Amino acid sequence: MDEGRDAIIEWVALHILPHEAYVRSWLTRAMRRSSDVDDVIQEAYCQIAELAAVDHIRNGRAYFLTAARSILLQRLRRERVVRIEAVADFDALRVVDEDPSPEQVTGARRELERVLGLIAMLPPVCRQVIELRRIHGLSQKETARRLCVTESVVENHSIRGLRIILKVLEADLEAKSAQEIARPPERASAHARH
Repeated sequence: MDEGRDAIIEWVALHILPHEAYVRSWLTRAMRRSSDVDDVIQEAYCQIAELAAVDHIRNGRAYFLTAARSILLQRLRRERVVRIEAVADFDALRVVDEDPSPEQVTGARRELERVLGLIAMLPPVCRQVIELRRIHGLSQKETARRLCVTESVVENHSIRGLRIILKVLEADLEAKSAQEIARPPERASAHARH
């Protein structure tokens, strides 16, 4: 077996296999005969295994569910007799890509940069506590040990730092809301110019 096949098998094990129970459950609800579920699952695995590459797949669960749904639709078309419930099931169980949009990614990055900037401006001990607890994921006990302080000191600085950050973010949000309220609607200003 070549390295490409090994990589695909490893990818399937990591990104497809964990979602088999979910896809199996969906198929059980969508199909007339539950004995056919295994066949559809097997066929979906075969389709995925036949791919030349998998690096274009961003969401393994959505891809697996889409493959199974496609196979099921082909079977239903071949049968020429489609239950009304099956059609309703497809509408109710649409596959939604759970990956964030580029706009959401950009907005989240801006928000993260803003919060990291606020953390950097905190008093030194608050900053260290927030970084160790919230960024590095250390426990309160481990943070206290690293900083050579008590756990209550860590707790107090954590609360203080979070309050400071939340106040600034809240003020930013209020300022943004005030700007939106003060800004005249586009339509009204365009009409006034004419």
